[in-house]
Amino acid sequence: MTIKSTISLLALLVLVVLIYISLPLVFNPDPEYQTELKYGKPLPIHIQSVLTPTVVPKRIRSIMVLKDEKVLYEYGPTDKIMFGASTRKSFLALLYGIAIEKGLIDINKTLAELGIDENTPLSDQEKTATIRDLLMWRSGIYLPAKGEHDDQITMRPSRDSHKPGTYFFANNFDANALGTIFIQETGYSIGGFMEEYLAKPLGMQDFDSDNVIMGNPWFWPDSIDSKHDMYNMYLSTRDFARIGAMVANRGRWNGAQVVPENWVIESTKPHSDLTNNHRSYGRYDAFGYVWFIDNDTGTVWTDGYGGHFMLIDLARNLTLVERNFTGNSYLSTGLWLMNGNFDQSLGSLIKAHQLIVQSLDGEK
Repeated sequence: MTIKSTISLLALLVLVVLIYISLPLVFNPDPEYQTELKYGKPLPIHIQSVLTPTVVPKRIRSIMVLKDEKVLYEYGPTDKIMFGASTRKSFLALLYGIAIEKGLIDINKTLAELGIDENTPLSDQEKTATIRDLLMWRSGIYLPAKGEHDDQITMRPSRDSHKPGTYFFANNFDANALGTIFIQETGYSIGGFMEEYLAKPLGMQDFDSDNVIMGNPWFWPDSIDSKHDMYNMYLSTRDFARIGAMVANRGRWNGAQVVPENWVIESTKPHSDLTNNHRSYGRYDAFGYVWFIDNDTGTVWTDGYGGHFMLIDLARNLTLVERNFTGNSYLSTGLWLMNGNFDQSLGSLIKAHQLIVQSLDGEK
């Protein structure tokens, strides 16, 4: 082989690799069931100025505010598919509410009754945990889990130190096992169920079942030996916000009950007091069924690593969302990880909510 042909072959290999690592993990679909969001009266300029970045963000950011199913504010590429990190857990909890109403799941069943175990076998005490315990992050199961972060590792209690149902711990075992159980009990993939019973009724614009990827979507192998995979959800900001607006309206969308109202109410109740817990959860002082709660402002939250936040004000049918693009390919994800800049404006989101509340209360 000549030097010229060798160089050409190497150039071709580099090109192939670049194309491969640049391919999106999830493509933006064009579902037949999609419907356009409606727009209401825009937020006052002084509130918009709080939400609108004053400098060009280093990362792709999108922000939305919805009230009564109508968009009041929109910034950035709200149609762009983004990885939502831990926000997946709250969305799966909504699917549980639908599955329970359909008689597919009994959340009072124990792991023993469900036949759920782990590669490191669960103890007899751990197997008494119910689905409800997992939804409250009170399983009492303290084993390594896929996708866990530093606090879940360094602050993990010893095994069998707390009986199921008695102690809150933000544990990825609970979140991931809920995915395993959901698939087992419903007979659906999470993406398939989500498309049929959430995306279609909501008229989501950028979703199909392939938006949920089971297992590790990244380019490094899992170091955790577990039966229970992560379920990774990729959603556009406008679909993300649409889900929040449905929750803010107690499970209703466009006049139809999508998620049972009683499940929305029960899920967003403070089942766990976080003020006397083993660690600080910042603005959150309570936890429901995979929803964080801020009792001071009467708001419900889900958030995800990398700068994904959704604030829901049920009393005012109001939803505020901020998203940051953390990659949708091996290349873009790797670049984001190396940069480590979330460019988040959570303080602006909280301040905007305060101003909107003042504005709405002043109109009464």
